Amino acid sequence: MMQQLTLETLGPTVENNATVIVDFWAPWCTTCARFTRIFTDVSHQFEDVVFATVNTDEQQELAAIMGVRSLPTLVAFRNGKHVFAKSGVMSRRQFAEIVEQIRTLGNNPM
Repeated sequence: MMQQLTLETLGPTVENNATVIVDFWAPWCTTCARFTRIFTDVSHQFEDVVFATVNTDEQQELAAIMGVRSLPTLVAFRNGKHVFAKSGVMSRRQFAEIVEQIRTLGNNPM
């Protein structure tokens, strides 16, 4: 599931879904365009994860609140908590491995 997030929709999305992966990007960012293809491809591998994007040109306040300083920046939430952030492009394999690690955080019984 892919959606675009805003300052108003980020909170409810994070609260109502176990795992949310957010790609902060901008239309002028050529590196972002390369990563968008990887982000989309990997999103099809995980039906139980919400994949979302934030256009930083349109959502400057949200990008500032999340501490985004370079693009693209990937931010992840697990069970309502911010658990991961990384700037730059990564390979499909690297990204899929990160998503797998994030989606299994907190699944082990104590």
